Amino acid sequence: MSEQLLTAINDTFDPWRPLLAGDPLYVDCKSVRGDADIIRSLGNSILRSSNNKCHLYAGHRGNGKSTELLRLKQHLESKGCFVVYFDFYK
Repeated sequence: MSEQLLTAINDTFDPWRPLLAGDPLYVDCKSVRGDADIIRSLGNSILRSSNNKCHLYAGHRGNGKSTELLRLKQHLESKGCFVVYFDFYK
Protein backbone atom coordinates (compact mmCIF):
# COMPACT_ATOMS: atom_id res chain seq x y z
CA MET A 1 0.00 0.00 0.00
CA SER A 2 1.13 3.50 -0.71
CA GLU A 3 1.82 6.00 2.06
CA GLN A 4 -0.86 8.27 0.59
CA LEU A 5 -3.49 5.50 0.82
CA LEU A 6 -2.49 4.66 4.41
CA THR A 7 -2.78 8.34 5.34
CA ALA A 8 -6.23 8.55 3.73
CA ILE A 9 -7.40 5.44 5.62
CA ASN A 10 -6.03 6.79 8.89
CA ASP A 11 -7.76 10.14 8.35
CA THR A 12 -11.06 8.45 7.49
CA PHE A 13 -11.19 6.26 10.60
CA ASP A 14 -10.46 8.81 13.31
CA PRO A 15 -11.42 7.32 16.72
CA TRP A 16 -11.40 10.80 18.26
CA ARG A 17 -14.17 12.05 15.94
CA PRO A 18 -17.56 10.56 16.77
CA LEU A 19 -20.19 10.24 14.07
CA LEU A 20 -23.13 12.58 14.45
CA ALA A 21 -26.56 11.07 14.96
CA GLY A 22 -27.98 10.04 11.60
CA ASP A 23 -24.59 9.88 9.87
CA PRO A 24 -24.82 7.47 6.90
CA LEU A 25 -21.44 5.96 7.88
CA TYR A 26 -22.96 4.56 11.12
CA VAL A 27 -22.87 0.77 11.31
CA ASP A 28 -25.06 -0.97 13.87
CA CYS A 29 -22.73 -3.47 15.56
CA LYS A 30 -25.17 -4.94 18.09
CA SER A 31 -24.76 -8.40 16.62
CA VAL A 32 -21.06 -8.50 17.54
CA ARG A 33 -20.83 -6.35 20.69
CA GLY A 34 -24.08 -7.29 22.40
CA ASP A 35 -27.72 -6.72 21.69
CA ALA A 36 -28.14 -3.74 24.06
CA ASP A 37 -29.84 -0.76 22.45
CA ILE A 38 -28.60 2.35 24.25
CA ILE A 39 -31.56 4.41 23.11
CA ARG A 40 -34.03 1.87 24.44
CA SER A 41 -32.29 0.83 27.67
CA LEU A 42 -30.48 3.96 28.84
CA GLY A 43 -32.93 6.35 27.17
CA ASN A 44 -35.96 4.76 28.85
CA SER A 45 -34.15 4.74 32.19
CA ILE A 46 -33.57 8.48 31.88
CA LEU A 47 -37.04 9.30 30.55
CA ARG A 48 -38.87 7.25 33.19
CA SER A 49 -36.85 8.44 36.18
CA SER A 50 -38.46 10.79 38.69
CA ASN A 51 -35.10 11.67 40.27
CA ASN A 52 -31.53 12.34 39.18
CA LYS A 53 -29.36 9.39 38.22
CA CYS A 54 -25.79 8.88 37.15
CA HIS A 55 -24.96 6.38 34.38
CA LEU A 56 -21.56 5.07 33.33
CA TYR A 57 -21.12 4.15 29.68
CA ALA A 58 -17.65 2.68 29.17
CA GLY A 59 -15.63 0.82 26.57
CA HIS A 60 -12.40 0.75 24.60
CA ARG A 61 -11.27 3.80 22.64
CA GLY A 62 -12.82 3.99 19.20
CA ASN A 63 -15.62 1.47 19.72
CA GLY A 64 -18.46 3.98 19.31
CA LYS A 65 -19.30 5.28 22.78
CA SER A 66 -19.46 8.94 21.72
CA THR A 67 -21.39 8.07 18.57
CA GLU A 68 -23.97 6.13 20.59
CA LEU A 69 -24.22 8.95 23.14
CA LEU A 70 -24.84 11.47 20.34
CA ARG A 71 -27.63 9.21 19.06
CA LEU A 72 -29.03 9.08 22.61
CA LYS A 73 -28.81 12.89 22.85
CA GLN A 74 -30.81 13.28 19.63
CA HIS A 75 -33.43 10.80 20.89
CA LEU A 76 -33.81 12.53 24.26
CA GLU A 77 -34.05 15.95 22.64
CA SER A 78 -36.81 14.64 20.36
CA LYS A 79 -38.69 13.68 23.56
CA GLY A 80 -38.38 17.24 24.93
CA CYS A 81 -35.33 16.75 27.16
CA PHE A 82 -32.61 19.35 27.54
CA VAL A 83 -29.29 17.53 27.01
CA VAL A 84 -25.80 18.82 27.71
CA TYR A 85 -23.05 16.89 25.90
CA PHE A 86 -19.41 17.55 26.78
CA ASP A 87 -16.68 16.58 24.33
CA PHE A 88 -13.30 16.63 26.08
CA TYR A 89 -11.17 15.67 23.08
CA LYS A 90 -11.46 18.70 20.83
